[in-house]
Amino acid sequence: MCGINGFNFINKPLLKQMNYSIAHRGPDAEGSFFDKNISLGHRRLAIIDLSQNGAQPMTYIHKKNKVTITFNGEIYNFQEIKEELVKLGYKFKSNSDTEIILASYLEWGKDCVKKFNGMWAFCIYDPQKQILFLSRDRVGKKPLYYYFDKNKFIFSSEIKGILKHKIKFELNKDAIDLYFSLGFIPAPYSIYKNINKLEQRQSLIYNLKTNNLEKEYYYEWPNYNPQKKNFKQEFYNLIKDSTKLRMISDVPLGAFLSGGLDSSTIVNFAQMFNKNINTYSIGFEGKYDETPYINITKNHFKTNHHHKYYTEKDFKNQLKEIFYYFDEPFSDSSMFPTEFLTKFAREELTVSLSGDGGDEVFGGYPRYKYALQLTILRKMPKSIRKLLMFIPYSKLKEGLKLSLLSKESFYSEARTDFFKPQITREILEKRLKKCLEKTNNDLIQAVRLMDIEFYTLPDNFLTKVDRASMANAMEIRCPFLDYRLIELSMQSPSKNIVSMFNEKNLFREIIKDFLPSRIINKKKQGFTPPINDWITKPEYKKELEKSLEELKEILPKEWIQFYPAKIFPTNSLVHNNYKIRLYLFYRWYKYWNKN
Repeated sequence: MCGINGFNFINKPLLKQMNYSIAHRGPDAEGSFFDKNISLGHRRLAIIDLSQNGAQPMTYIHKKNKVTITFNGEIYNFQEIKEELVKLGYKFKSNSDTEIILASYLEWGKDCVKKFNGMWAFCIYDPQKQILFLSRDRVGKKPLYYYFDKNKFIFSSEIKGILKHKIKFELNKDAIDLYFSLGFIPAPYSIYKNINKLEQRQSLIYNLKTNNLEKEYYYEWPNYNPQKKNFKQEFYNLIKDSTKLRMISDVPLGAFLSGGLDSSTIVNFAQMFNKNINTYSIGFEGKYDETPYINITKNHFKTNHHHKYYTEKDFKNQLKEIFYYFDEPFSDSSMFPTEFLTKFAREELTVSLSGDGGDEVFGGYPRYKYALQLTILRKMPKSIRKLLMFIPYSKLKEGLKLSLLSKESFYSEARTDFFKPQITREILEKRLKKCLEKTNNDLIQAVRLMDIEFYTLPDNFLTKVDRASMANAMEIRCPFLDYRLIELSMQSPSKNIVSMFNEKNLFREIIKDFLPSRIINKKKQGFTPPINDWITKPEYKKELEKSLEELKEILPKEWIQFYPAKIFPTNSLVHNNYKIRLYLFYRWYKYWNKN
């Protein structure tokens, strides 16, 4: 895992500044490469082939063709690809996956990414073609930002790298709308008007001669095509293989253990390859604490377990510096305990396995159950559906009520009840429409696919995991996010995902023989700190009230009026979420306005 930078001209001091700004992503080494009209930078976190042979930027030559790369990520199947390339006449100096990417590019061109199983963001410089070839992995685990105008092309793993250039950067009002309605800023948007994110599954070619830029999706998730076969055994085998691939490391590797289904399952499979695996967890105060369940799993697996508690004091300490790493607005409060956990684990580990992606692949979110209920309701006569709209909120989830008359409004649910700017509606409806087409109008599968492509993974949960872990130079690997598992899930019938009263039906069948029953039957809780409670305290309330005055030139006037009138007086879960959203935006703004 590393950090990458680059631009289409030579300026050695500027490249060094960019590298320094993301040094936390790769504290082991710094590298740079310069050619006629190109500067490439790299910060290295050494994971595989710790020797100088794995240093970057890396240049590879084959039959007089020369290419150079700066790369962030891991290609888990690199050894398999290497065997194929050796048969084709390629020779290698290192044992790194980086060299395999370069040889793959020379052999298969831009289609090389279709062979990779892993997480990546990279830029390859091809001097013969005079192009830069950039790519981001299928699920969007690794970030890639870029700036493009008439004369300049700049890219970086993080926005702060691009901000080192003396360019006027303006806040993007559309991105602010998206942040307050979604809680994150989805690709291709960023918080700045002239900086974009490359999307998951996308490649970009920048022509150094013509200053032309082209993007394409190199991969599409398969259409939903339910099959009749033994999914239980096939999923089991794939999870096992995916975990095995992600345990290749030349540095200490462990696993996070939350006490939930997903992390417990990953620990189970990891122990098949390393009986003495180290596991790490944190606990919270009061009702948010999952320590009793963590104790059940750690005792069951008999791992070398390490546990620590996260408190409000830790939260306050993090507020001083966390916005350096989260350099655009982000509102998932679990970013704080995630950063705390990775810092704790980094005392002994460089790589950790995680259960992220299990909910998207196997259907763990309550909204999939609501989608099933909505599917049943939509088969009723329209007159009855209209009557159901009058059922009180407490009796019928708001997301369902909003969806009774329109499939496309499913994703408006309660979290966008207060802020529904036009851009958010357009994006959500366009994306859900596409997902419905790919799933033959199966709403359960459409909602799940939308989570994979947009709503929970690439620029939301995976952004959280990347920034929180990279702040501490730690690599997080997610076996459930192997693209083969997602492809297989698109063949699994919806009944395997949810029933009227339960989620993850098939998944529970897969794991029932090796997890304790209390874990299998446990209600989903999520990695949620008590920030919803803390935000109601007078000290935060005072800061929230102050924030509106300082943000009045940035936020719409109606929001400035709406917060004190409707949000501040009420302490419901939804209202507190919007307080957190404002609070974190304000703290982000203060940090970067000052710096």
